[in-house]
Amino acid sequence: MRTLYVHIGTPKTATTSIQMFCVENQKVLNKQSYSYPLLDFVYPHVAHRRNGHFLVGWVYKPGGQEDVEKEQELWEKGLAMIHQEFEKYDNVILSDENIWHSSNGRKFPFWAKLMQDAKEHDYQVKVIVYIRRQDGLANSWLSQQVKEGWNTNATIKWDSFQRKTRKVVFNYYLLLEKIAEVTGRENIIVRIFDRKKFKGKDHTIFSDFLEAIGVDYTDDFKITEEEANRSLTGNSQEILRIINTILPDDVGTRVLVRESAQDCENYKDPQDNFVMFSEEEFNEFMGRYEKWNKALAKDYLDQDEPLFDMKRKEGERWTPDNRFMYEDIVRFFGGVVIRQQRHIENLERDITTLKDSRLEAVEGLADVDIDQNVKKILQSLSEQIINQQKDIQRALENSEKIDAVRDKNQEVKVRSLTVGNELIDLRQDYDALQKETKKDSKAIRQESKERDKELKAMIRELEQTSLWFRLRRKWRHITGKDK
Repeated sequence: MRTLYVHIGTPKTATTSIQMFCVENQKVLNKQSYSYPLLDFVYPHVAHRRNGHFLVGWVYKPGGQEDVEKEQELWEKGLAMIHQEFEKYDNVILSDENIWHSSNGRKFPFWAKLMQDAKEHDYQVKVIVYIRRQDGLANSWLSQQVKEGWNTNATIKWDSFQRKTRKVVFNYYLLLEKIAEVTGRENIIVRIFDRKKFKGKDHTIFSDFLEAIGVDYTDDFKITEEEANRSLTGNSQEILRIINTILPDDVGTRVLVRESAQDCENYKDPQDNFVMFSEEEFNEFMGRYEKWNKALAKDYLDQDEPLFDMKRKEGERWTPDNRFMYEDIVRFFGGVVIRQQRHIENLERDITTLKDSRLEAVEGLADVDIDQNVKKILQSLSEQIINQQKDIQRALENSEKIDAVRDKNQEVKVRSLTVGNELIDLRQDYDALQKETKKDSKAIRQESKERDKELKAMIRELEQTSLWFRLRRKWRHITGKDK
């Protein structure tokens, strides 16, 4: 039977690498009657390789309102593409990590619509999902937020992030059960994101994925990207997090600091083996999901042994004031300087090449016998070029002013994000305090009543005392004893 494979993540399980692998090996997949089609339309800020994004993609009008009609149009175009591919191939592969998160929100009804389309067009739907141990996902997820640099978590501290993580994101079982109610458990293929458990010819994420969808891993397959989106950890993540608080809204600058942070991560001290969870934090964090992980292993993998290897990575718990931070700060900014210097050298090389070519052109003209009219034309062109250069210079100066305003706006934006995160933390603390307060509300009310009685008694006593003193003073005044 024709099969639509929908790869939904989860995030930070080499989804990008799998997508790039499928794109690069489209022809090899076609030989085995598998297709990884690319849409003839794209979403803003969404890579073209994410061909399953139309299932859950949001589209907005210029005013910021959701464009439901456009979303429906793209949905229908995406389904039409699938139907066309099924005319040529028995299997079609879609992939987008955002499907995992969207399945927990307003976009969830798409599953029922997709299953209905499958019924009407005679194909089955298989869901491919990779899961990793929750502590590894937490750190890798925050790393991605920091690397992107523009979202609400780009400046949040690790300890704060731990407190505000949404449990549902890490509770794989509950969300899979929600999807299974529509697709059926038998149509959900769960794979463990652990290099020790990868199956297939080479025991890589690529061989494991191909086995999951029933593709023979032949020598024809090419791998040009071993691992995409490597995570930042510890110091490199913290340095970039702080840089994000002052980073302008400029793509080039963001790329520069992100690559420098990655260099810092790649060349860090070999003895830097810090871990992000202490043993106590690890046990508490993973304990939240223990029974759910056990249920997932039994219901989806038919195994009684633990879902994950629960051995905690050995190492000292990371803190911002660790002994390697000073070196990593120097390493980061040194990387920025080196990258900038290389960029300057490339620009200078291009300028020199341009100057040389212009000199050669001028020297060539000097040897050419041209009449006065041509000289006048060349002179006019020269003047136009000079004027254009002046215009460009003025434009550059104005651009610098605009950049300064943009930087200021970005600063305000970052500050608002930081304040927002702090407000969230304060709100959580307030809610916790409210819960504690409610527990003792009866005792507090009783104590308040007793205090009210005491205060009323004190007020009466003070009033009586005050009246006595006023009367005494009045009597002394009348009798002349004040003098």
